[in-house]
This record gives sequence, structure tokens and C-alpha cells, in this order.
Amino acid sequence: MNFDLDDDQRLTRDTIGRFLGPVDIAARHAMRQADGGYPRARWREVADLGLLALAAPAAMGGIGGTMVDLGLVAEALGKGLAIDPWLENGVLPIRLAAAAGDGALVGDLLAGARFAAVAFAEPGRRYKTEATATRIEGDRLVGAKTFVLGAPLADTLLVTAAENRLARVAADAPGVVRQDYPVIDGSRAATIDLHRVPAELSDLPAPGFDRVIGDVRLLAAAEMLGLAQAMFDETLAYVGERQQFGAAIGSFQALQHRLVECYAALEQARSMVLRTAMLDPATDDAKWPRIAAGAKAYVGEAATRIGLEAVQMHGGMGQTDELAIGHALKRVMLLDRLFGDQAHCLNAYARAA
Repeated sequence: MNFDLDDDQRLTRDTIGRFLGPVDIAARHAMRQADGGYPRARWREVADLGLLALAAPAAMGGIGGTMVDLGLVAEALGKGLAIDPWLENGVLPIRLAAAAGDGALVGDLLAGARFAAVAFAEPGRRYKTEATATRIEGDRLVGAKTFVLGAPLADTLLVTAAENRLARVAADAPGVVRQDYPVIDGSRAATIDLHRVPAELSDLPAPGFDRVIGDVRLLAAAEMLGLAQAMFDETLAYVGERQQFGAAIGSFQALQHRLVECYAALEQARSMVLRTAMLDPATDDAKWPRIAAGAKAYVGEAATRIGLEAVQMHGGMGQTDELAIGHALKRVMLLDRLFGDQAHCLNAYARAA
């Protein structure tokens, strides 16, 4: 099989690399000080690069990128330790709005004119994605959502509701009560209570939502792959410089063996992401989220292992916010639990057959 990138894919990867530049921890800290944990002006730059348009179908004004194309973007963002919430506040709401047939909203999202957050998780239901307690009463929305990533920045909320409904809600609408909190990667999320909130309603067929969940799971795996690559590269450079007993610690056989195991895990994870992405067009909507769950669990385990090895080889400072690997590992910990942790995703994968 040919795994070489075509010209467009290489151009996309190189463009993202130039946009992100070298990892700058001080700049990351500065951006996290912006309202909501992210500078909104930067979001339009992400849109201008076409990274949001890749996630939308051509019929709705997008580029219609394949899962291989999107996986390449996710991996490049991970490798560059991007602070941009492309997956959770770009791909997820765009795919969801497209599945509900809301072309007008998709257009606004692609242009960066709106910033959307998706409210799918309900309190006390852990990784269950089917909405039950959030419901429509007349033309009003009632219920509660938790773990709404990017909510402090959002002007639009996409809320899943019982009976396969999707509600579009203005973030400042009357009846929306939001409690913000930081999450492990330094971004912001919120718990939202909905007290008879006016909403624009759409049908969201279960197969469409399942397809979106599968897409996000696989792209989370692709971003974790990029993050794992960044942590491995940082560690490889560090052990070649760090001196102990008059020699670089990278010359110690015990560390060499551990690094080889990390390299093997990294390459196996890359194969898993590519293999799953290339399956996508031939996979039905019911099986796709479960197959993607298997890939996400596999890559999540590998990325976590590589991250922990990187932290150990750097010593105690490896888990601090002063080093890139600390930021990367925390992002891996978030993505590893998005739409299900490893155990949940493995159970889902076991039911895919």
C-alpha cells in the first residue's frame, strides 16, 4: 500500500507547520490568559487557512476533506502542540450542524464568524452520548449539560436533546446559566443549566450523530499520535544532551531499550490511525463509531505510555508547565477521555462485529 502524501496533503501539513511555528511555551501561557482561555482573533486565522472548511461537505460550502486529510491536520496540530481547539470547537460542531442539515450555521462556522460549543454530555451519565434528561417543551429547551468544551468562548451552543433533536441556542439567551471551569490541558469548559431557553430546533438522526462521534474519536487518535511524536522527539533530543556520570544518559542501554519500545508503539499507532481512516468510506454509520473507538483506545494507550516515559526520562520537571511534554501529556489525557476512555472504547469496539 502507498502511504506517501500527495501534493495537497504535503502543502496542508507544511502550511500548518508554518502557522504554528516552533513550540513557544511562553506564548502558550500568554494565549491561555485571554478571555475564555483562547484568543478569538486567532480563530479567524484558523478559518482563513481552510482548516475548518476541510471538515464540511462541498455541498455546504466546505472542501469535503476525507478522513485521511482530516487525520493529517489533527496529527500536525498535535505535533505542533497547537493551542487551537480545532477538533472540539471546529470539527465537532461543523459535522454536527451538517448532519442536522443546518447549512446556514455551517457557513458561519467555516468563515470563523461564529464560535460554537457542543453540549452533549449530561450530568451523572459518564460517557453515554444519547440525550435523555435534556428535552424540548414546546419551543423551549430544558435540562442540563456538563463538560461543554469551549463554552466560555462560544456565541452559539449546539445542544443535543431527547428524541434525536438538536437545538441551536444563543450562548447569552435568557435561561442559560453557565458555570465555567478549567480543564487539564489549560482550556476552559462549562456546566450549563437550561431553564426554558428559546432555541432553533433540528432533527438529528441517530446514524448521523453516530457518524460524527466516530469522526471525532478517530481525529482525537490522530491528534494524540502527533502529540506522542512531539513528546518522543523532545525526549530523544534531551537524552542526547543530559549528562550523568560523565556521559549522555541516552548512551545508557536501559534507556535505549525503553526508547526503542516507544518508537515501536508510535509507529504501530500511526499504522492504526491510517488503517482506520482509509476504512471510513466503506464503513456503515452504525459500525463506524465503534471501529473508531478501537483505534482511539489503542492510540490513547500508546500516547499515554510514551508521555509517561518522556516525563520519567526528564525527571520531575517533565510534568511541569515549563516543558512542552507537560503540555502534550495533559492534552493526551483530555483527548483519551473524549467520547469515552480506553475501557469504554474497547467495550464499544468489542461490539463492532
